[in-house]
Amino acid sequence: MRLKWDRYTVYKGKETMLYRDDRSNQLVIPINNEDMMDDKCIQDEWGHYIRPVTPDEIGDIYSVRPYAIYKGHKVELRGSRIDEKMAIAPTSMDNTDYDETMKALGIQHVYDGDDTIFVPSKDLDFYERVKYCDRYEYFKGIFEPYKVEDYHVIIKDGELHRYKVE
Repeated sequence: MRLKWDRYTVYKGKETMLYRDDRSNQLVIPINNEDMMDDKCIQDEWGHYIRPVTPDEIGDIYSVRPYAIYKGHKVELRGSRIDEKMAIAPTSMDNTDYDETMKALGIQHVYDGDDTIFVPSKDLDFYERVKYCDRYEYFKGIFEPYKVEDYHVIIKDGELHRYKVE
């Protein structure tokens, strides 16, 4: 099971990832099925098909970043796969004091190291933060979100269920 962790948009009515192709320096989407294929699709260096897109062809862009609450503190997740043990680190999300969180969780800072600890996933309360950006501004290099929402992610019957936090 994986939490969402990437940048997304809607193309031809389907949610898809959006990323910058290093070779062409264009925003592209991966082509995952035939109804997304057209004459503008190209093969990337690994043989997968991608399609450069314009703001008129896609919906607004949103980025998703998972986080968790551990012992009453927001923590960053080091990865999106939910395993028995999860790597977490303090975060300064929402102006949370990084050093205070480290102290409260008993994490010792290691010079040139990662302030990461491993905890059982059952001790974490999972969330996803979604930041929505206007597609036209995004293509101009303006990445300021116009809306931010948090979703509480609950695992039930082996599936992830997302509930908007009000």
